Amino acid sequence: MAYLEIPVIIHGITGRMGQIALSALQLIARDKMAQVGGETIIPVPIGISRNLDKVGKMASEKGLQHYFADLPEAYEFARKINPATQIYHCTISTGIRREVALESLALLDAKTTFVFMEKPLAPNYGDGYAIVDALEKKGFMHGVVHHMLSTPGLLKAMELMPKIKPLSVQMLFGYEVGPGLGGNKEFSGQRPDFNWLFAEAGGGIILDMCHEGYLSQALFGVTERLGAVARLIVPKRLSTDGKTIINCDVEDYATLRREHTSGVVNTSVWSWYRRVNSEFGPLEITVDGDGGSMVFGLYGLKVQWKETAPANRWEKSVVGGKIEWRDHWQYFDLPYHDPFARELVEFLHCVVKREKYQRNAIQAVNILGQVEALYTSAANNGATIESKNFYTWPKPVPAGWVPERLQNGKLKARE
Repeated sequence: MAYLEIPVIIHGITGRMGQIALSALQLIARDKMAQVGGETIIPVPIGISRNLDKVGKMASEKGLQHYFADLPEAYEFARKINPATQIYHCTISTGIRREVALESLALLDAKTTFVFMEKPLAPNYGDGYAIVDALEKKGFMHGVVHHMLSTPGLLKAMELMPKIKPLSVQMLFGYEVGPGLGGNKEFSGQRPDFNWLFAEAGGGIILDMCHEGYLSQALFGVTERLGAVARLIVPKRLSTDGKTIINCDVEDYATLRREHTSGVVNTSVWSWYRRVNSEFGPLEITVDGDGGSMVFGLYGLKVQWKETAPANRWEKSVVGGKIEWRDHWQYFDLPYHDPFARELVEFLHCVVKREKYQRNAIQAVNILGQVEALYTSAANNGATIESKNFYTWPKPVPAGWVPERLQNGKLKARE
């Protein structure tokens, strides 16, 4: 069996997403998951972190062999491993991604280096546009994380969707992210501090969980119009340092509405104070259609076909008749796989074949354009925003543009 080593530079290796990427790449190499044209692709992770002591400790714990303090040194090492093909994976925090990405792209050779980036692509459409503009002008092949589409539940749902013939959808996402001010230490530092601060991340749950946009698009097609209501429910949280109190100034709850050109209406709730009541975990999607109904999450799915739905009659219900509603669902056995690894395998295939990767930065910046529309709606009491008013590539933002992020008193908080 022939092996092809491809170095993958992970910029921001000590962060949460950097470590997830490392784990996925190690899994791909160990299980020989990526094979193209008779060759087995072996990704070689190379970490970058400004703090060598921190990354050194992490490397010994996670089995990372190669790490550096700056990109030029890491890039030189990568090109020695494979002069013809390298991958630059940017997992740097969203709030500083434009600055870091533009500096990094200037050092990379688009003829041999392929770019993969975390989501959200940037803290706003304007920054995302600058990144895509640089990628396209320099001729890079690029991709952006859309990992939820690679989970077992979503893959099966997309397979069954033509039989369901969807009409309406409800998405529920979130879990209890406690403020950390009680006695349970498990509710401290569940999510990074930047999730709660406008200055660090550029937005709250609408921006951070922009999964909503690409999920809805992949499942139900083009969005014709949308709207949003956003709130700040938990105003004070304990920092991950266990000492500092954060005065939160971005939304931690949002109700979103999408109307698709397909006729599907998708209403969803995304919240960091939701108590999960679902067998499928923090993401539960219910699709009702002409052919049946489907409930699924990232790792599980059940269907109730139109013909097997129980008949609910008032004559029986008023005398205490009971229907065992959950007995009428068909469960699908979905073997687990790592969605991050699966997604990276697809990207590696495109890299080796020199083919365009469909889930790229243009798709990601267009989702940011819809994020802007959701914030505009939320700032105007849920007003409907038509698709003709979405920012989409290659439309630039006007001079002096400032993204709406519910600042200056527009974010409604619980009293």
